[in-house]
Amino acid sequence: MRTVGVLGSTGSIGSQTLQVVRDNRERLKVKLLAASKISQKLLQQIKEFQPEYVYVAEGGEIDGVKLLSGEEGLEELAELDIDLFVNGIAGISGIKPTYLLMKNRKKQATANKEAIVCLGEVCKDRYGEIIPIDSEHSAVFQALRTGSKKEVKKVILTASGGPFWNADSLEKITPEEALNHPKWKMGKKVSIDSATLMNKGLEIIEAHYLFDLPYEKIDAVIHPQSVIHGIVEFIDGSMVAQMSNPDMRIPISYALSFPERWKLETEPLDLIGLGKLEFFKPDEKKFPLLQIARECGIKGGAYPTVLTVADELAVNSFLKGKIKFTEIPYIVEKILQKADFKKPESYQDVIEIIEGTKRLFQETYKTVGGKIA
Repeated sequence: MRTVGVLGSTGSIGSQTLQVVRDNRERLKVKLLAASKISQKLLQQIKEFQPEYVYVAEGGEIDGVKLLSGEEGLEELAELDIDLFVNGIAGISGIKPTYLLMKNRKKQATANKEAIVCLGEVCKDRYGEIIPIDSEHSAVFQALRTGSKKEVKKVILTASGGPFWNADSLEKITPEEALNHPKWKMGKKVSIDSATLMNKGLEIIEAHYLFDLPYEKIDAVIHPQSVIHGIVEFIDGSMVAQMSNPDMRIPISYALSFPERWKLETEPLDLIGLGKLEFFKPDEKKFPLLQIARECGIKGGAYPTVLTVADELAVNSFLKGKIKFTEIPYIVEKILQKADFKKPESYQDVIEIIEGTKRLFQETYKTVGGKIA
């Protein structure tokens, strides 16, 4: 019986992880559930899965479990004897849990790309211990098992393109339209990042660290059908791709079962019905965040952290209706131009860059006519 800790259990990745657990109760036992706050959904999960531990960032009272909370509770969480931690926390909130789990050499499957991008060089010797859950990185992780790293010519990450990749204008896009992803069911932050192609930019940086590959060997293409999730091109000209219907339970199940592969009740991919596979070069003029992200990755230092935080703050402002969709990359670029932080050498340095970026965001936001609530 494999014990599992689910971080961000009430979110999209966490909820789908628990769906996989339901189908594998003879193999998996939930030992920990973690969420930002006590909610009816969390209480229902506790009742169903009966974990030994529950972590809630904001604290509170829950009967029948050992409740962990706050900074001290997070430290204790990262020391628990659990076979696999599934990190489904969204955004920069996942940085500290990711760091603590890596620090304590805990086995971790993660969908939190922001943590890997921000921690960057600080934890560069630990990324090989992570099992990726993002569909693209899971696909590459699987394809790489068919060869060695020295045989890799290029890694290609696919992007659905979001709802607007072929739109004529992006000026009047609403949050509701941007959240309406044509293929995937995701949380709000990643849905907006998918619409701006920032998600693919962050994934390029993440792939650099996860697979220890130079940026010139990592590429991205628009693939509207969203059935090929990642491709590895080898030096002999062959390509190995992972294909499936867009269903996050597949990479989650693979992470939970690795190095095995367990049966999963999913809709099979209908190749005849699909008919064709299309690939397009991303329009980096229309979606500048893709190129900006790549440049930040190549520059290194504090830039990937500044990029990640600035984007998250801008996305939150867009979701609240305070800025336009097209102002997201504008604000991010302005903050990057102002940023003058030293290269992070420690976790604390990363936190200081995050706080400094938040201050820069407030200053920059005002310059484009916004007002901080």
